[in-house]
Amino acid sequence: MINLILAILCSAGVSVFMRASETYCRGKYGILLMNYAVCVIAGLLTTGKNLGHIGEAGTMTAVGFGVVTGLLYCGAFILLQWNVRKNGVILSSTFMKLGVIVPSALAVLWFGEKPGWNQGIGLLIAVVAILLINLEKGAVRTGGSSKAGLVLLLLGGGLGDAMAKFYDAYGKTSFGSFFLMLSFLVSGVISGLLVARNRERITKNEILFGVLIGIPNYFSARFLLWALADVPAVIAYPTYSIAAMAVIGVAGVILFKEKLTKRQWVAYGMIILAVGLLNM
Repeated sequence: MINLILAILCSAGVSVFMRASETYCRGKYGILLMNYAVCVIAGLLTTGKNLGHIGEAGTMTAVGFGVVTGLLYCGAFILLQWNVRKNGVILSSTFMKLGVIVPSALAVLWFGEKPGWNQGIGLLIAVVAILLINLEKGAVRTGGSSKAGLVLLLLGGGLGDAMAKFYDAYGKTSFGSFFLMLSFLVSGVISGLLVARNRERITKNEILFGVLIGIPNYFSARFLLWALADVPAVIAYPTYSIAAMAVIGVAGVILFKEKLTKRQWVAYGMIILAVGLLNM
């Protein structure tokens, strides 16, 4: 459980630094590129001596899962940007967060995990809390929306998260860091192409926040992969997602002086209840 807690804290750290970067960084992709570059370096450092075993049994599995995960990571980000333009930030961020349904469902349907009644109710409460936090009355854009884009965003983001469970089930544990490094490398190459296409200039701010975001980003994925070896995915994924939301909410109030509405306070109370039910 300690790995899951650390994954949650790191995930929240990514969002906090992302929020802070909005004041100092202008480019869309430069900070993303620097983040992935840091993740690749961290992956190389943590892979360590296992690099000498590349080519042995399990290497191609790590490569295959790494490439697919990297494509899903970056694809979800591009889909998020497209949906923000088409559907607005409220619906887009909501459907991105609802992607937690995908790995939770796969844990049951693909891996045969059997959640108890408390986990089922906990997941349902978590979904309702996500909707309450994000869908304020009158905040959703009307007209010209794309339902297909939102569904693809939910599926793409959810499948990207689910790849950690697939690797845990079918990959070689000792190549876990190598798998993550490849995932971030593929995402980084795509981000680099986008930076070049848009002719973005990477300043010292993009470098600084890329480092600040990249370190917790890498370790959130690493701790989650370790957590999945000990905690059932049907518990780990929703706990990871909604507990990180709660930490981000607290950080928003304390660090950025954000004000929560009454329904959002209720939603965060529901998140605490959901986390308790999921881990009973």
